Amino acid sequence: MSISSVAGGSSSYGFSMHGANCQCPACQALRSQAAPVSSASASSSPQTANAAPPTSAGDKAGNDASSQNGSGNAQTSQQTNAAAPKGPDGKPLNDAQQKEVEDLRSRDVDVRRHEAAHQAAGGALAGAASFTYQQGPDGKQYAIGGEVPIRLSQGSTPQETIQNAQTVRAAALAPSDPSGQDRAVAAEASQMEQQARAQQFQQQHGNQNLSPLQKMQQAAAPAGSAQAKGGNIDTYA
Repeated sequence: MSISSVAGGSSSYGFSMHGANCQCPACQALRSQAAPVSSASASSSPQTANAAPPTSAGDKAGNDASSQNGSGNAQTSQQTNAAAPKGPDGKPLNDAQQKEVEDLRSRDVDVRRHEAAHQAAGGALAGAASFTYQQGPDGKQYAIGGEVPIRLSQGSTPQETIQNAQTVRAAALAPSDPSGQDRAVAAEASQMEQQARAQQFQQQHGNQNLSPLQKMQQAAAPAGSAQAKGGNIDTYA
């Protein structure tokens, strides 16, 4: 192999006459041309071997979303377990027991709303509500029945009796689902109102020939002889 063509000089040298430390123009020219390539290869090779593949923005967003979803699912599972009803012993209830608890909760709400309607409409004639309770599988007490006492009494005048009877009837029928006992109290109040209206009519039109004293005595007699009536408005009887 001849190197003379590289330097372009008139002399020619054999391959064996040159080496790594040769200072001839041809060897220096070769070393100057070969050094950048070797250096570049040496510097780039380790980077290629050790460099990790780049992560795209989409991959990073997907990883973040997966991490957040996993954390959210874990939190949701913990909240669901904490909210699940448990028995007095702290053990989770089975499906049938959970259904029973849901039914008792619904019944409790209905009973309390029912009795509250009686009390609101009865006003001063209604007393405090009392309830019948049942213990659920979760150990809590739920109202399954209730009662509100109410005075069904005659007043000092027929007009007052009419007003009392109307209030009692309105209180008995106040809930959207009055019970049989509620309707019975309402019927009794209606009967009392009819009697009071008949008495009122008699006082206004049937006693025209009586003296004022007799009229006063007749008007006062029913109030003095009548006994106050009372009834209990209940639900789910």
